[in-house]
Amino acid sequence: MSETHETSETASGSSAVDPLALPGLLRPAIEAASEEADRRADVPTELYGALRDAGAFRLLTPRALGGSQTPLTTVLKVYEGFGRIDASVAWLVWNANFGFVGALLDESATERIWGREHEPAFANSGMPGTAVPAEGGYRVSGHWRIVSGINAAEWLVAVVVVLEDGAPRMTAAGTPDVQLCVLGRDQWSVKETWDVSGMRGTGSNDVVVEDAFVPADFLAPLDAPLDAPLRIDEPLYRGFLPSLVLPGCTAIVLGIAQAALDETVALVLTKRNSTGATLAESPRTQYVLADSEAALQAARLLLTSAAQTLQDAAERGDTPTLEQRAALRAAMTHAAQVSRRTLVTLYELASSTSLYRGNRLERLFRDGMAALQHANHSALPMEAAGRVRLGMEPGLGLF
Repeated sequence: MSETHETSETASGSSAVDPLALPGLLRPAIEAASEEADRRADVPTELYGALRDAGAFRLLTPRALGGSQTPLTTVLKVYEGFGRIDASVAWLVWNANFGFVGALLDESATERIWGREHEPAFANSGMPGTAVPAEGGYRVSGHWRIVSGINAAEWLVAVVVVLEDGAPRMTAAGTPDVQLCVLGRDQWSVKETWDVSGMRGTGSNDVVVEDAFVPADFLAPLDAPLDAPLRIDEPLYRGFLPSLVLPGCTAIVLGIAQAALDETVALVLTKRNSTGATLAESPRTQYVLADSEAALQAARLLLTSAAQTLQDAAERGDTPTLEQRAALRAAMTHAAQVSRRTLVTLYELASSTSLYRGNRLERLFRDGMAALQHANHSALPMEAAGRVRLGMEPGLGLF
């Protein structure tokens, strides 16, 4: 990652760091706060502020709202760059980048959200809550688990299903009415549940909302770009919106696995076996390292290619096909499988070194395994992609 910190201009006229330079720019602050974040099981306030001030949370925000409106393939490189430094920070950056909702919401809502001196702080959850129509808006309720960065967030972007007479309201397309809903900090409570072994610095606690009134202009259909004009009509937002979110976690695990590989390469040059030879002299070590490097690079290229296809379709104004979306999900699951295999193989290769807390390989392994537990990395999306290949419906939400 280049250490050159190029700048550009935002809509507000302020200078902004080139997104690709952000991981290198913020590395010292991230590394200085790493142990505190792990100990506290949450992101330190100073580090969160540094990330926000540098622009790490406005990658997908429209330029009209002061964001960098960064292409998806570039955003994935940024996420991977953070993943190579610290998994928890990368996860927070991914989860906080929900500024694209500004392209969907009415201007009355964006004025309240962005009408402050600093960048709004988002958290999000794709688990569905419920929204019941009420005069002027909706009554929203839900219990969202594992919401990363919630203690630092000012706004929660949650998926809700609109209910009528206790059942999902159906759209003209015959599907449940699923909306993105933005809630303010005073509308939810946090349950401190994040007592885990990996990705501790994300502070991914539970969130509860009980019958909160949300004005209608703070909700937007999740498939709005496919069915209706955008308020801020830019190519980045014209495709299938979940594709701006879904592959971010996969880019992060590729970064974690790459960092583990880099650490292992440095280790085997000095670590010796029982005969006194370095591990680097072993043909098995040489094979494992070369094989892992090739596998990660191939998985990275496949993920980038699938994302680029969707990005190109949006820029042309084409509706992304189900097959294109399936290719992205298949690439994500494949990259997750490669990353898992790489982490396990390198953990074994490093032998007892991998056991010690304070050793970076130990931290990368437990953080990587935690990130790979995300639902996006399960076998279900690959099964859904297989159904699409067979001409069937995917049978999976947000696909």
